[in-house]
Amino acid sequence: MKKIWDGVYSLQAYREALKALQAEFPTNYLIAEIPQILSQIHRPKILIRHDIRRSLSQAWAMARLENELGFRASYMIQSDSPHLDLAQQDTIALVHRIRELGHEIGLHVARKAPTSFPELEQHVERAGATLSRLLGFPIFSVSFSSPPPNIPEDSQFVGGKINATAHVMMKWTLEDSQTIWEIEPARAALDDPDRALLQVIVRPEAWEAGTV
Repeated sequence: MKKIWDGVYSLQAYREALKALQAEFPTNYLIAEIPQILSQIHRPKILIRHDIRRSLSQAWAMARLENELGFRASYMIQSDSPHLDLAQQDTIALVHRIRELGHEIGLHVARKAPTSFPELEQHVERAGATLSRLLGFPIFSVSFSSPPPNIPEDSQFVGGKINATAHVMMKWTLEDSQTIWEIEPARAALDDPDRALLQVIVRPEAWEAGTV
């Protein structure tokens, strides 16, 4: 195992972690691309997911760094967040700037979701439509703060959106709620189905105090 991040919330630490990941995963993917490529490319895959609930300032800094290093990431935005004023043109413009760097914009559901699958699908459809209307482009994927109950294990979709917290996408994860990140060489995981996809989950707001 190789340690690639030691819990320091700084852009320099994030840069070094990305470079270490890039050495093992030369190509990365967006959440919206996963259903098409999951079974087609017989090597481990990586995606980076950002859940945005409060602020876009650190997200923008991370988006630029990822673009500099050749990464694309999925930025999942909570459309009903009381802290994100998506009616403000400055906020919408910043989301568009992140997207113009090649990153994906998706929907994040942070509040308690309905427990029944039909109600959950309706909730995601409504929230996705709201976010799409505010931003002016389609939304193809969704993430949840925690995997909602009663979703079929083999399902990759909720409310017509690709579910970043689907079982197949959460078997191998690194999250910034962990104190350190350690990875095994990706090539050592070629024969392990649970290591087919590594999802790196980063919450930019947690990094704001350590921007430098």
